[in-house]
Amino acid sequence: MTGESGMAVGELSRRTGLSTAAINFYIREGLLPPPVKTSATRAVYDESYVDRIGRIHELKAQGLTLKVIARVLDNPDPAGELGISPPTQPARRRVPQAPVDIEAFITETGLTGEQLYNALDLGLLDPVEGRRGESGLRFDGRDMTTGRALARLLAAGVGFDLLARHAAEFEPLTRAETHFLAEHVAAVRRSDTSRKVAQETAAAFARVRDYLRARQFAKNYPDWLDGP
Repeated sequence: MTGESGMAVGELSRRTGLSTAAINFYIREGLLPPPVKTSATRAVYDESYVDRIGRIHELKAQGLTLKVIARVLDNPDPAGELGISPPTQPARRRVPQAPVDIEAFITETGLTGEQLYNALDLGLLDPVEGRRGESGLRFDGRDMTTGRALARLLAAGVGFDLLARHAAEFEPLTRAETHFLAEHVAAVRRSDTSRKVAQETAAAFARVRDYLRARQFAKNYPDWLDGP
Protein backbone atom coordinates (compact mmCIF):
# COMPACT_ATOMS: atom_id res chain seq x y z
CA MET A 1 0.00 0.00 0.00
CA THR A 2 1.30 3.44 -0.93
CA GLY A 3 0.85 6.33 1.48
CA GLU A 4 0.89 10.09 1.02
CA SER A 5 4.59 10.36 1.86
CA GLY A 6 5.85 7.07 0.46
CA MET A 7 5.26 3.36 0.04
CA ALA A 8 5.34 0.46 2.44
CA VAL A 9 8.11 -2.13 2.21
CA GLY A 10 5.75 -4.64 0.58
CA GLU A 11 5.00 -2.22 -2.25
CA LEU A 12 8.71 -1.48 -2.70
CA SER A 13 9.38 -5.22 -2.86
CA ARG A 14 6.67 -5.70 -5.50
CA ARG A 15 7.95 -2.87 -7.68
CA THR A 16 11.63 -3.84 -7.55
CA GLY A 17 11.48 -7.64 -7.34
CA LEU A 18 13.66 -7.50 -4.22
CA SER A 19 12.41 -9.43 -1.20
CA THR A 20 11.62 -7.55 2.01
CA ALA A 21 14.40 -9.51 3.74
CA ALA A 22 16.89 -8.36 1.08
CA ILE A 23 15.68 -4.76 1.40
CA ASN A 24 16.28 -4.87 5.16
CA PHE A 25 19.70 -6.46 4.55
CA TYR A 26 20.67 -3.71 2.10
CA ILE A 27 19.67 -1.11 4.69
CA ARG A 28 21.83 -2.78 7.35
CA GLU A 29 24.77 -2.93 4.92
CA GLY A 30 24.42 0.75 3.99
CA LEU A 31 23.39 0.13 0.38
CA LEU A 32 20.01 1.74 1.09
CA PRO A 33 19.38 4.60 3.53
CA PRO A 34 17.08 3.97 6.52
CA PRO A 35 13.42 4.64 5.63
CA VAL A 36 11.19 7.19 7.33
CA LYS A 37 9.51 5.64 10.38
CA THR A 38 5.83 6.55 10.68
CA SER A 39 5.18 4.36 13.72
CA ALA A 40 6.90 1.72 15.81
CA THR A 41 6.03 -0.96 13.25
CA ARG A 42 5.81 0.91 9.95
CA ALA A 43 8.21 2.77 7.67
CA VAL A 44 7.76 4.38 4.27
CA TYR A 45 10.04 4.55 1.24
CA ASP A 46 10.06 7.21 -1.47
CA GLU A 47 10.66 6.81 -5.22
CA SER A 48 14.42 7.18 -4.84
CA TYR A 49 14.55 3.67 -3.37
CA VAL A 50 13.15 2.20 -6.61
CA ASP A 51 15.84 3.93 -8.66
CA ARG A 52 18.60 2.98 -6.21
CA ILE A 53 17.62 -0.69 -6.12
CA GLY A 54 17.50 -0.68 -9.93
CA ARG A 55 21.06 0.66 -9.97
CA ILE A 56 22.15 -2.09 -7.55
CA HIS A 57 20.58 -4.69 -9.85
CA GLU A 58 22.48 -3.24 -12.83
CA LEU A 59 25.83 -3.35 -11.01
CA LYS A 60 25.21 -6.90 -9.79
CA ALA A 61 24.43 -7.94 -13.38
CA GLN A 62 27.89 -6.62 -14.32
CA GLY A 63 29.43 -9.08 -11.87
CA LEU A 64 30.19 -6.68 -9.00
CA THR A 65 29.88 -7.95 -5.43
CA LEU A 66 27.78 -6.08 -2.86
CA LYS A 67 30.97 -4.94 -1.11
CA VAL A 68 32.23 -3.34 -4.33
CA ILE A 69 28.77 -1.93 -5.14
CA ALA A 70 28.75 -0.16 -1.77
CA ARG A 71 31.95 1.61 -2.87
CA VAL A 72 30.72 2.78 -6.25
CA LEU A 73 26.96 3.18 -5.87
CA ASP A 74 27.03 6.90 -5.12
CA ASN A 75 29.91 7.68 -7.44
CA PRO A 76 29.02 9.15 -10.85
CA ASP A 77 32.16 7.45 -12.23
CA PRO A 78 32.19 3.86 -10.85
CA ALA A 79 35.06 2.82 -13.11
CA GLY A 80 37.11 5.75 -11.87
CA GLU A 81 36.40 4.81 -8.25
CA LEU A 82 37.69 1.29 -8.93
CA GLY A 83 40.68 2.67 -10.82
CA ILE A 84 39.67 1.03 -14.09
CA SER A 85 38.70 4.05 -16.17
CA PRO A 86 39.67 3.63 -19.81
CA PRO A 87 42.76 5.52 -20.97
CA THR A 88 42.23 8.95 -22.48
CA GLN A 89 43.35 7.71 -25.86
CA PRO A 90 41.38 4.61 -26.81
CA ALA A 91 43.68 1.64 -27.11
CA ARG A 92 43.89 0.09 -30.52
CA ARG A 93 42.55 -3.44 -30.61
CA ARG A 94 45.34 -5.87 -31.29
CA VAL A 95 44.34 -8.14 -34.16
CA PRO A 96 46.01 -11.54 -33.86
CA GLN A 97 48.27 -12.41 -36.76
CA ALA A 98 47.07 -14.90 -39.33
CA PRO A 99 43.73 -16.05 -37.86
CA VAL A 100 42.66 -19.37 -39.34
CA ASP A 101 39.43 -20.49 -40.99
CA ILE A 102 37.04 -23.24 -39.83
CA GLU A 103 38.75 -26.05 -41.72
CA ALA A 104 42.19 -25.23 -40.30
CA PHE A 105 40.73 -24.73 -36.83
CA ILE A 106 39.11 -28.18 -36.84
CA THR A 107 42.33 -29.77 -38.11
CA GLU A 108 44.50 -28.07 -35.48
CA THR A 109 42.23 -28.56 -32.47
CA GLY A 110 40.82 -32.03 -33.09
CA LEU A 111 37.23 -30.87 -32.64
CA THR A 112 34.62 -32.18 -35.05
CA GLY A 113 32.47 -29.76 -37.00
CA GLU A 114 29.46 -30.61 -34.83
CA GLN A 115 31.45 -30.07 -31.64
CA LEU A 116 32.70 -26.73 -32.93
CA TYR A 117 29.21 -25.48 -33.68
CA ASN A 118 27.95 -26.70 -30.30
CA ALA A 119 30.77 -24.72 -28.65
CA LEU A 120 29.86 -21.64 -30.69
CA ASP A 121 26.17 -21.97 -29.74
CA LEU A 122 27.06 -22.19 -26.05
CA GLY A 123 29.41 -19.22 -26.22
CA LEU A 124 32.41 -21.35 -25.24
CA LEU A 125 34.23 -20.02 -28.30
CA ASP A 126 34.07 -16.39 -29.42
CA PRO A 127 35.89 -16.08 -32.76
CA VAL A 128 37.79 -12.92 -33.58
CA GLU A 129 35.89 -12.43 -36.86
CA GLY A 130 32.52 -13.49 -38.28
CA ARG A 131 29.62 -15.50 -36.92
CA ARG A 132 28.37 -19.05 -37.25
CA GLY A 133 27.28 -19.80 -40.78
CA GLU A 134 29.53 -17.15 -42.30
CA SER A 135 32.33 -18.11 -44.67
CA GLY A 136 34.51 -15.44 -43.04
CA LEU A 137 34.60 -17.09 -39.60
CA ARG A 138 38.17 -16.79 -38.25
CA PHE A 139 39.90 -18.04 -35.10
CA ASP A 140 42.95 -16.58 -33.37
CA GLY A 141 45.58 -18.16 -31.11
CA ARG A 142 43.43 -17.96 -27.98
CA ASP A 143 40.55 -19.62 -29.79
CA MET A 144 42.97 -22.37 -30.85
CA THR A 145 44.19 -22.97 -27.29
CA THR A 146 40.64 -23.13 -25.97
CA GLY A 147 39.55 -25.38 -28.84
CA ARG A 148 42.27 -27.88 -27.99
CA ALA A 149 41.25 -27.78 -24.32
CA LEU A 150 37.61 -28.41 -25.24
CA ALA A 151 38.67 -31.33 -27.46
CA ARG A 152 40.60 -32.86 -24.55
CA LEU A 153 37.63 -32.50 -22.18
CA LEU A 154 35.24 -34.04 -24.70
CA ALA A 155 37.60 -36.91 -25.42
CA ALA A 156 37.92 -37.56 -21.68
CA GLY A 157 34.15 -37.93 -21.34
CA VAL A 158 33.01 -34.44 -20.32
CA GLY A 159 29.78 -33.85 -22.25
CA PHE A 160 28.26 -30.64 -23.59
CA ASP A 161 25.53 -30.81 -20.94
CA LEU A 162 28.25 -30.15 -18.35
CA LEU A 163 30.26 -27.76 -20.51
CA ALA A 164 27.11 -25.67 -20.99
CA ARG A 165 27.42 -24.62 -17.36
CA HIS A 166 30.58 -22.68 -18.24
CA ALA A 167 28.44 -20.29 -20.26
CA ALA A 168 25.47 -20.32 -17.85
CA GLU A 169 26.17 -20.86 -14.15
CA PHE A 170 29.80 -19.74 -14.35
CA GLU A 171 29.25 -16.58 -16.40
CA PRO A 172 28.54 -14.33 -13.37
CA LEU A 173 31.76 -15.64 -11.78
CA THR A 174 33.66 -14.85 -14.97
CA ARG A 175 32.29 -11.29 -15.04
CA ALA A 176 33.24 -10.76 -11.39
CA GLU A 177 36.73 -12.12 -12.04
CA THR A 178 37.08 -9.77 -15.02
CA HIS A 179 36.40 -6.74 -12.80
CA PHE A 180 38.88 -8.04 -10.22
CA LEU A 181 41.55 -8.53 -12.91
CA ALA A 182 40.85 -5.00 -14.21
CA GLU A 183 41.61 -3.61 -10.74
CA HIS A 184 44.98 -5.43 -10.78
CA VAL A 185 45.85 -4.07 -14.22
CA ALA A 186 44.70 -0.57 -13.22
CA ALA A 187 47.04 -0.61 -10.21
CA VAL A 188 49.98 -1.45 -12.50
CA ARG A 189 48.98 1.14 -15.10
CA ARG A 190 49.51 3.92 -12.56
CA SER A 191 53.25 3.49 -13.03
CA ASP A 192 53.52 1.78 -16.43
CA THR A 193 50.90 2.02 -19.19
CA SER A 194 52.60 -0.32 -21.66
CA ARG A 195 50.65 -3.18 -23.17
CA LYS A 196 53.40 -5.62 -22.22
CA VAL A 197 53.13 -4.87 -18.51
CA ALA A 198 49.32 -5.19 -18.65
CA GLN A 199 49.66 -8.58 -20.36
CA GLU A 200 52.22 -9.75 -17.81
CA THR A 201 49.93 -8.67 -14.99
CA ALA A 202 47.01 -10.59 -16.48
CA ALA A 203 49.21 -13.69 -16.83
CA ALA A 204 50.43 -13.40 -13.22
CA PHE A 205 46.83 -12.96 -12.04
CA ALA A 206 45.86 -16.15 -13.89
CA ARG A 207 48.73 -18.11 -12.29
CA VAL A 208 47.74 -17.03 -8.76
CA ARG A 209 44.09 -17.80 -9.50
CA ASP A 210 44.93 -21.25 -10.86
CA TYR A 211 47.20 -21.96 -7.89
CA LEU A 212 44.47 -21.09 -5.37
CA ARG A 213 41.91 -23.09 -7.35
CA ALA A 214 44.21 -26.14 -7.44
CA ARG A 215 44.86 -25.86 -3.71
CA GLN A 216 41.15 -25.77 -2.97
CA PHE A 217 40.56 -28.76 -5.24
CA ALA A 218 43.30 -30.74 -3.49
CA LYS A 219 41.81 -29.93 -0.07
CA ASN A 220 38.24 -30.81 -1.03
CA TYR A 221 38.93 -33.83 -3.26
CA PRO A 222 42.27 -35.28 -2.12
CA ASP A 223 41.48 -38.85 -3.19
CA TRP A 224 40.80 -37.77 -6.79
CA LEU A 225 44.42 -36.70 -7.23
CA ASP A 226 45.82 -40.06 -6.07
CA GLY A 227 46.47 -42.62 -8.73
CA PRO A 228 48.91 -45.09 -10.17
